[in-house]
Amino acid sequence: MLYEYLGGDAVCTQLKYRYDRKTPTKFTDSELTPKDRLFMTLLRLRRGIPLRDLKLLFNISEMYASKIVYTWIRFIAEEFKKLEEVMSVSGPAQNGLRPPCFQHFPNLRVVIDCTEFRIQRPKNLQQQRNSYSDYKGASTIKFLIGISCMGGLSYISEGYEGGISDRSLIEKSGFLDLLDSGDAIMADKGFDIEDKCDERGLELLIPSFRRGRDYFTARELMWSRVIAESRVHVETFIGKVKDYRFIRYVIPNSMLSLASDIVKVCAMMVNFQYPFIRIPDEETSNF
Repeated sequence: MLYEYLGGDAVCTQLKYRYDRKTPTKFTDSELTPKDRLFMTLLRLRRGIPLRDLKLLFNISEMYASKIVYTWIRFIAEEFKKLEEVMSVSGPAQNGLRPPCFQHFPNLRVVIDCTEFRIQRPKNLQQQRNSYSDYKGASTIKFLIGISCMGGLSYISEGYEGGISDRSLIEKSGFLDLLDSGDAIMADKGFDIEDKCDERGLELLIPSFRRGRDYFTARELMWSRVIAESRVHVETFIGKVKDYRFIRYVIPNSMLSLASDIVKVCAMMVNFQYPFIRIPDEETSNF
């Protein structure tokens, strides 16, 4: 299905694999088909298989394996960009399929959270400082991820240096500008963006604060519990993204320029999996 979405043989056989001045001659064609090369790329992402092992598995040079993976990641990321507009489903369009856990929030459009991926420590001192995450205690690259009420990816930002705050990331990414007045966003209480939401006529759904008190009211406790039970689904989605072993561990500096594309491809691939939020049968039949 993925191969056909990418254009099938008509497109995938036309891909050009990068080479530079250090390469004495253009790579000669191997017996690998475009489907083999896509499969190799997915193995690299999903299983984290090193290039030296791909070299043996596919009987090609390690450098050629690197070129194939690089080219296909860039290609897949560019093709997935075409889906960004249709992924961002409006609140009203989700009402017919809203699972029970989100029934209390009729104008909810997206559930958001930030997540970080470890990267190799940069050599540049300024980059070391900017990418250092107090939360992870390491250099990271940070993304904003949003899912719809059905559990599918509806938004993913570019990658930012790990030291950036959640508020700054949301401002720089332009995420709020993509929403419509009246939409609701569900988030953790760490997202200090209420003023930004008010400016755009958006509703921010977050757990209650004690605001200097020693206890919560019964209503506040109930509200916080409902939010927590609903928001857990974005954490589940992020966990599925991190099942891709290549980004579960440390992303090397040699791949840093490709890091945003890699994470975006992995996140988009989760949308091809079986839905993890259950929808009642009578609603599913209307899909």
